[in-house]
Order: sequence, then structure tokens, then C-alpha cells
Amino acid sequence: MSRGKTKACLEKMPGGHCDKATGAPDCTYSYEDAGEVHLDELTGIDDYDEFWEGSFTKCARDKAQGKLSSDHVCLHQKEFDLETDKGVGCSFWDGKKDIDKCTERMDKVRKLFKKNDPGNPESLTEPACEFDMYYDGEFKWEVNHTGGPDPNDWWANKMSPDDM
Repeated sequence: MSRGKTKACLEKMPGGHCDKATGAPDCTYSYEDAGEVHLDELTGIDDYDEFWEGSFTKCARDKAQGKLSSDHVCLHQKEFDLETDKGVGCSFWDGKKDIDKCTERMDKVRKLFKKNDPGNPESLTEPACEFDMYYDGEFKWEVNHTGGPDPNDWWANKMSPDDM
């Protein structure tokens, strides 16, 4: 049984993942591994503990030992600070909502995907989105599926909005 779903729920709402999507109620989507990227690699933070705490501790120790001037300010590094819209010791997220900077970040993600998995394209085409909204009264409409996948009894057992 899937976590959080009762047997009755699974019978009425089986889920849509399958090996090759057919459009049947229990087979609406499939996927394949497209590789991965790690945020550490994108942001340039190899060791987050060192980035956050270690660098501050080292700075404070160096200042106490006179290796840094007494007016030197030791700061905790941050990936991103909401108030300043930039990081401290990390610039990847600077300009979080800036369209050009978001595009630059996405370009870096695509290039890293390509570097990590050269056999795949740098980016994939987006699949068609067949969902745009709920229509008024949609859940009370009579079921009318014609020309779709082979009929099965799933639709007769589907959950109503009151069951959700």
C-alpha cells in the first residue's frame, strides 16, 4: 500500500505512473532518469559546514591571533539573504527574481546537466500541458470518455469530490 492511501483509495484512484503512458486512468505518465546536478556544484560550495561555520570560526581565530586587523569584520557566509537579495560568500542566488539572472542560473544548470551526462541533450523539450484549470461544476459532470483507451471499470469506481 502506498504511504497515506487506504486500500479503497488505491482501488478507486490507482495513480497514473506506468512504464509507457497510455492515457488509461492507471497509466497517465511515465518518466526516465535524465541525470542530476548538485546545488553544491552550481553554487560553488564544496563543504557547507566549512562555508557557514568553519570560515567564520577561522576568521575569528585569525583576528584574535592578530593575523587580521582589529577592525576586520568576520561574517557568517550565507547562500542568500532575503533583505539584501544576495549571498555572502556566494553569488549564485543574487538577484533572485531578476529575469536575466534567473536565465543565467538556468543556463548553468543546463550546462552542468550536459557536462554530467554528455550522452543526453543540454535541454529537453517541454511536454504538452493538458491541464489548465478546473471548470465550474466539473466534478458533477457525467463521465463521457469516447475514443480513449480500452474501457475498464475504473471510471465506475472513481472517487467523487465528497470522497476526497
